[in-house]
Amino acid sequence: MSLAITHFAVGAALTALVLTYLVPGVRYPRLLSGLGGGWAMVPDAHWVSPVAATSLKAAHGSPLADLFWLHRALDTADPTDSKAVAAAALAGLLLVTALVERREYRAPERVQAVAEEVAATLSSQEDD
Repeated sequence: MSLAITHFAVGAALTALVLTYLVPGVRYPRLLSGLGGGWAMVPDAHWVSPVAATSLKAAHGSPLADLFWLHRALDTADPTDSKAVAAAALAGLLLVTALVERREYRAPERVQAVAEEVAATLSSQEDD
């Protein structure tokens, strides 16, 4: 069982990578990365839920928990709540954040033009 901060860091980092390389030009990427970190922590809701805690705990141990940024796999890989693993995950999140920011500021003009075109198309579709 990994620490909650480990799940958050892994989820936020993976979300940031997906947004940067698969969905360039998305609005509010940092907010979405934070939400991705929260998404990775959803299987641990049984710790704070006042209702259905037993059902939520059963879901935590099921393979479906891996839909939340490999939650179960991370718990299996780190069964001791290791602070070293949490620190490594946070360092990874900082590294990914730096990579994403650098790419955003240094992206070639062609990539920026395509991203702006995709964003404009998506926003015009939302307006319809």
